[in-house]
Amino acid sequence: MPERVRIKDIAQLANVSVGTVDRVIHGRNGVSESSKKKVEEILEKLNYQPNMYASALATNKKYHFACIVPKHSVGEYWESVEEGMKKAVSDFSDFHITLTIVYYDQYNFNSFLDVANQVIDIKPDGIILSPTTASITMRYIEEVKKLNIPYIFIDSNIDGLQPLAFLAKF
Repeated sequence: MPERVRIKDIAQLANVSVGTVDRVIHGRNGVSESSKKKVEEILEKLNYQPNMYASALATNKKYHFACIVPKHSVGEYWESVEEGMKKAVSDFSDFHITLTIVYYDQYNFNSFLDVANQVIDIKPDGIILSPTTASITMRYIEEVKKLNIPYIFIDSNIDGLQPLAFLAKF
């Protein structure tokens, strides 16, 4: 067996087609019980783990993320955060990721809400944001949750909210 087990290898061991293995792995119909059992036994025996990178490439899905950060000047902290996000988008370009970065005036609460509502309008697959005050951020996150948009916080966390992740200053 090769170091990385392929669907093709499993199909050969089970004496079934690659399509049958694919249907079993993804829980699709159209597989006899005996074939399904053979494939599942081999998957378990080999401790098969799907290659997430290959799966993501195969789906050819496009991901659009939005980031909400305070307006900043060259050389300030937020510039390095922004550059890091742009680098990640570039490094993972095979995954068809795009990023929209929008800026709010951290001294104007209405500015945050205006920008944050623009982000909702673009219907991103996920939101990365630097929260403003707890009450305003909570109100915004209620809307984000209603739309089932995952979100993470950068720099500040807010008790009572449950982002997928919280990234602190480094």
